[in-house]
Amino acid sequence: MIKRIKIKNLYTSLLLVSVSLFMGCATISPAPKAVIEPKSMTSLQVSLNAYPQSSFKQVQAKFFTRQSKELVFRVLSDVAKTPQWLSPVASVEMVTMYNNRQFLLRTVLDSPWPFKQREIVSCVNSTFAETRISIKIESCSDRLPLADKFVRLTQLKSSWNIRTISEYLVEINYKTWLDPSGNVPAFIFNNELIGTSTTALKKLQEIIKKAKLDDYDY
Repeated sequence: MIKRIKIKNLYTSLLLVSVSLFMGCATISPAPKAVIEPKSMTSLQVSLNAYPQSSFKQVQAKFFTRQSKELVFRVLSDVAKTPQWLSPVASVEMVTMYNNRQFLLRTVLDSPWPFKQREIVSCVNSTFAETRISIKIESCSDRLPLADKFVRLTQLKSSWNIRTISEYLVEINYKTWLDPSGNVPAFIFNNELIGTSTTALKKLQEIIKKAKLDDYDY
């Protein structure tokens, strides 16, 4: 039986266990210096790339923020707010927490008519270093039984790399690839990727920009 856990409480518990990794991040940094940055440092870059042995493309994106890498991680970990920037997400559920860095998620995605909703069962693994936080997400479809009302996506690979590159600048790199299954034509799927990904990531940029450490309990 899947145990349902409130997302907010779940992530509070998850990250409280690893609070020692974030020593010092609860203090507010001095106001950033007035620096004129190149356009490449302020704009969102999104591209499509071929993926090995697949007709479905991989999305790669990069953008920068003056928020800390720890705060960016908190925003990405706030799954309850994911639908605010990633509109296809209908629900997210924590199934199993293996340890404070690894857990199993079940996500349901809305699909346009006449396609069924998609279901993703994924393993999430986070790693922490002095200047970098990485999140890897891969399909773990075999860990839950199939549900007839959904189409289970069995091929998924996604990652976030959050890297401090200067005193006041953090670089965020995102990659994601999935096979949508259910006989979705690749040319239709690929044509939608740039637009939907750009829209979603621009919304995420705004959420990160407005986020504060005081918004989080951990």
